[in-house]
Amino acid sequence: MEYLSVEEARAKEGLRLVLTAGVPGPFGEAAKALFRHHNVGFFPVRQKGGQDNPELVAWTRHRNAPIALYNDEAPRIRWLEMLDLAERLGNGPTLFPRSIDERIAMIGLINEIAGENSLIWQARILMLHETVLAVGEEKARHNPMLQDYLYDQAAVEPARQRILALMDYLTKHINKSKSGYLIGDNLTAADIYYAYISNVIRPQPHELNPMPQGLRTSYELVEKLFGKVPSVLIDFRDRIFEKHLELPLNF
Repeated sequence: MEYLSVEEARAKEGLRLVLTAGVPGPFGEAAKALFRHHNVGFFPVRQKGGQDNPELVAWTRHRNAPIALYNDEAPRIRWLEMLDLAERLGNGPTLFPRSIDERIAMIGLINEIAGENSLIWQARILMLHETVLAVGEEKARHNPMLQDYLYDQAAVEPARQRILALMDYLTKHINKSKSGYLIGDNLTAADIYYAYISNVIRPQPHELNPMPQGLRTSYELVEKLFGKVPSVLIDFRDRIFEKHLELPLNF
């Protein structure tokens, strides 16, 4: 994927989407999918993972990705803000369920998958813990992600337990679904976020998701810790990609 620099992006109008260049960040890939689903074009803007990104901070007050910037509106960094923007700017089928009960259920489920203390949050705590064990805590403290994810050794065991509980819940939830989707009878944002974030419990094959090997090793940690992930979780992910999402990933 070709990226604009921050300086180039600031001179553009329309939608600028800040993404971590060279890696398939689950949040960034899901954000791209939201806008693509609604046929909203965007300018990809380069963010350097794990770095201070001072030019980006000067523009947006944020150093991490993804960030959506539309014309002179305030930067959007939360998944729900980006979904609302895609729905407003684009066309095509909505990614919200039709009933209010299902909309509430979708927002709650995505929070369990992609919010604070979610599946990906807990998985990253375990990944950071492995880094601390490998290089030592003092050296690892230079990694800004430790602060981003409030890493503490006391959080490791609760993270393991929460991942197990979430995988168990998702397995039962998918098995009960008659529609083939997480919520309702059609594709929603919950399916999209789960599809990309599921890479932290088992990454897609290299030919579909050619992520750097170091990242793949980190993403393989969950299965190393817990054993084989239930096949229903991966089969569901693969069906959503096959029917609705672009492959191979391009980042």
